[in-house]
Amino acid sequence: MAEIDPLLARQLRRLGLEDLDAPPDKETWHKVVARISEHYRHVADDRNLLTRSLDLSTNEMGALHRQLLAERDRLRSVVVAIGDALTIFHDAASSQVEPSRPIEVGSTISTAKRRFASKLGELFSLSSAAPGGATQAAPGSATQAPAGQDAAGASGSDEAINEVRVQLVALGDRLVQLLYDTAEKASLKKQLEVARAVQQMLVPSEDVIERPSLRLASHFQPAAECGGDWWTFHDLPDGRLLTVVGDVTGHGISSAIITGAAKAACDVVRTFAREAISPAQLLRVMNCSIFEAGQQKFLMTCAACIFDPGAGSMTLANAGHPFPYLVRNNAIRQLAAQGEPLGAASSAEYTSSTVALEGGDALLWFTDGVTECENESSEQFSEKRLRSLFQSVAACAPEEARDAIVAAVSRFRGERALDDDVTLVVARVR
Repeated sequence: MAEIDPLLARQLRRLGLEDLDAPPDKETWHKVVARISEHYRHVADDRNLLTRSLDLSTNEMGALHRQLLAERDRLRSVVVAIGDALTIFHDAASSQVEPSRPIEVGSTISTAKRRFASKLGELFSLSSAAPGGATQAAPGSATQAPAGQDAAGASGSDEAINEVRVQLVALGDRLVQLLYDTAEKASLKKQLEVARAVQQMLVPSEDVIERPSLRLASHFQPAAECGGDWWTFHDLPDGRLLTVVGDVTGHGISSAIITGAAKAACDVVRTFAREAISPAQLLRVMNCSIFEAGQQKFLMTCAACIFDPGAGSMTLANAGHPFPYLVRNNAIRQLAAQGEPLGAASSAEYTSSTVALEGGDALLWFTDGVTECENESSEQFSEKRLRSLFQSVAACAPEEARDAIVAAVSRFRGERALDDDVTLVVARVR
């Protein structure tokens, strides 16, 4: 006889069938059949229960799957809406060919904001249109959330959608403000570029200026888009040469405007005075102009000099500006002249002094942006360094001496940005 399953063997023994080779009596046989029948009924009940459980689980998982698909499509629509919004505002920003026209900028941005609001309306109207507030798939989706979604789930979904709506509207407002700020900065940048171009026209464009008895080389570097430093030269009758170096307090557009007023006053004086012009007279007229333009909020230091090759001399006047240097026979000295800065008072007196020049003399005019330039340790370049450096290169050509000073200042400064405008003019007498 084949081996019997242990569980079946135990059940048969419980029914009194110890010897399986002998047939059971009728009563025992009925008990065996009844026990087997009962077991089959239990197996069938368990199978039906398992089938129902699997069906319920399958239905629930299907409902959850459809809900996830609907939420995925909803979120995908939100992401698309955000992308469309960014595209709308990007188009509005890139369409500003001329940012200096605020009316056109405002109209374009307002149009972009209306388009953005319309996109949001199309997206979020789906939630309120769904029956009973139930979650509904986005347009074009092949799936929808189950109609039997409970009220709590629908309420949570609506709250989440409303939160997204609020965030996107806030995003739209921030983008609008960003566009306005960008347009304003673009307009200001353009104005700065124009102002800088105008200021560049105020300083000589020549790299080296040649005259029969004098050779000059200059360097001008503003610390910002517009600077407060300024220098110019003009030929006067009888071969004389006027040089003016000035430095307005601060830098930027306001300082650049003051330099324009100074240049205008200088041009008026040299045009009408001509032979009778003197450095002291020039500073007095410039002082009146800057006092009116700056209203004592802006001051300018200035050094004005007239080189006279016929007399072999230079006449100078100073309005609070760093004294020029003169190197002769490798000895260096300052050309001192006293006077208060331009624009400090409505009237000021300046005096001219004259110094004799010889062939081979070297001259240096500079602004305090050179000597007060700081390195990364906040140490200033100082007049001591400048004086020693100029004395060592004074025998070189003016452009070579200028380049040596500019390179030394640049090395000293390192990676630190300029705090003030830098201007220097080197001259050599022939």
